[in-house]
Amino acid sequence: MGVFNGTLLGVYVEDTLVAAAQDVSVSMSVETIDVTTKDSSGYRELLGGLRTASFSVSGLVDYTEATYESTADLATILIARTAVTLKFSTEVAGDQSVSAEAICTSLELSAGTEDTATYSATFEATGTVTLATIPTPP
Repeated sequence: MGVFNGTLLGVYVEDTLVAAAQDVSVSMSVETIDVTTKDSSGYRELLGGLRTASFSVSGLVDYTEATYESTADLATILIARTAVTLKFSTEVAGDQSVSAEAICTSLELSAGTEDTATYSATFEATGTVTLATIPTPP
């Protein structure tokens, strides 16, 4: 069976894992174009239209982390308004990954009284979304 522990999945920015993530997701959709005519026998007919994808990551704020993409790095990406290479992956050989150039469209940092500081970020894909299999190392 191909079921696995979700802890393995991460969001990578330019091949660097986003730090202290607790939840990651990718969402893909296709808009539809209504092409119903009087010849459609009373049923709606559709064509596939624009495809979109978004990536989300949320977790704990760690200002001391230097190995992974930090919330400061995410803020820099958002402020720059430029696309970065994003990947949703386990990085385990044989597993599938989803990647795209994406723009960070939101970043939220929050901290409640006597609670951990958290962040959440959303990226919107621009251009082609690529599905790939993680290669086996040589």
